[in-house]
Amino acid sequence: MQVVEDRPPSLRRRDLIARGAAGALAGAAASAGPADLAEAAKRRRKRRRTHRFDVVVVGAGLAGLTAATAIHRAGHSVVVLEARDRVGGRNFDRRLPGSHDVVELGGEWAGPGQDRVLALAKELGVRTFATYSTGDSVYYRGGNRQTYSGDIPPANPASLVELEATIVELNNMAGEVPAEHPWTAPHAHDWDQETVAGFIDGTCHTQEARDLARVAIKGVYGDNAEGISLLDLLSAITGVGGDFNTLIGSAQSIRFVGGPQQFSKKLARRLGRRVRRRSPLLGIEWNRSSVVAETAKERFRGRRAVLAVPKPLLELIRYSPLLPPAEDQFLQRQPMGSVIKVNAVYNAPFWRHQGLNGSVVSTDGGLEIVYDNSPVSGRPGVLVGFFEGEDSRALYAASPARRRAIALAALGRYFGEPARYPRGYYDMVWAREAYTRGAYGTYNPPGVITTLGRMAPGAVGPLHFAGADSSPEWPGYMDGAIRSGERAAKAVLASL
Repeated sequence: MQVVEDRPPSLRRRDLIARGAAGALAGAAASAGPADLAEAAKRRRKRRRTHRFDVVVVGAGLAGLTAATAIHRAGHSVVVLEARDRVGGRNFDRRLPGSHDVVELGGEWAGPGQDRVLALAKELGVRTFATYSTGDSVYYRGGNRQTYSGDIPPANPASLVELEATIVELNNMAGEVPAEHPWTAPHAHDWDQETVAGFIDGTCHTQEARDLARVAIKGVYGDNAEGISLLDLLSAITGVGGDFNTLIGSAQSIRFVGGPQQFSKKLARRLGRRVRRRSPLLGIEWNRSSVVAETAKERFRGRRAVLAVPKPLLELIRYSPLLPPAEDQFLQRQPMGSVIKVNAVYNAPFWRHQGLNGSVVSTDGGLEIVYDNSPVSGRPGVLVGFFEGEDSRALYAASPARRRAIALAALGRYFGEPARYPRGYYDMVWAREAYTRGAYGTYNPPGVITTLGRMAPGAVGPLHFAGADSSPEWPGYMDGAIRSGERAAKAVLASL
């Protein structure tokens, strides 16, 4: 079985009728002047039904639903507009045929210190279990496969010494960077001008150490170290407690029985009809005391709005008036990482019987990171892997069959011939998701934090911003999404 998200939709009769009508309207528009078009748009807006709420939330991921839940519990009226036909945002689970288990196509892990998401799991009755780690891991470099126990791959000893020294230096530097205001760090300007790749090359002198460090960075950001500000990485380290090893290790140690998308599903169920699916936002009119959010058929007037969508999508919203120039310029400089997530499903986790835990680190490109992603019962067996950064972009033009062949060939090199023949296969090209535009999250290229970081919008007038990537604590994680929703709700409630 294969998830193919780039397959063109089939046309139904009503689609053809709608397209014919759209063509006729386009022809009429071509012969109309700007004044006529503006007047026609104004008439269409007037015909849309207007609903009134205290707060309008845009986005039904964890951040938006957390904010909406807090606002609703405080006794205020709220509506949540979600463009997709589902809730969950970057949490997206698919149920396995004939099973109650799921494969996670989006975010799935948590770890110690992520108290918000673990508290939500407890509140919603979602059980946790440990990421499988019993047995040896696989290290693949230069076409050679080695197995090893523990957390440290069997790299050249000199390379391991350099890596350890690099991590110690990163942690020491991060100790000077306040996560909420990284531009105020004593060496902020210098660190913001340097890329993570430049730092790695300056501290690691063996190629193996450099390659391993770059793989780790791709695992954090979903993109290559060459485009990421060193100050951004230091701020992220501070945001997870001050240790780089947390980013690349323990933050992936806890999973959720039944998958994490159920958090959003259960929160949405509590909110009931307040959550409007299939309601993509077209634009927002705002002034100092109110907002009007427009969809294709309806208008939603509120005293405040919470925009809880990935930063690249904020740039696609039509604002009237425009966002202030500094905030707008900041948002223009927030790229998303690029990740293709792969799940291969087998009748049983055969690698466990070989004494392996399913974990892989490869420095040869392609599918460089792999984990055992089997459900808590241990059956079926599931291996999850990631194409990240340039490795994922190289596959944008590949057919689904080609992507599958490349992924399974890599798994075959790591785990032997049985890995080439799964009973099911799922992959997710997150850059092709219209309402996400990439993964794992956004990051700051060099120079952005110190020139525009203080303009990162927490709020602009009645518009409040939330999302996993905007949280100084656990940025990019589900825990960060929840924290950002709580923070936005607190600010909104204080202003009502």
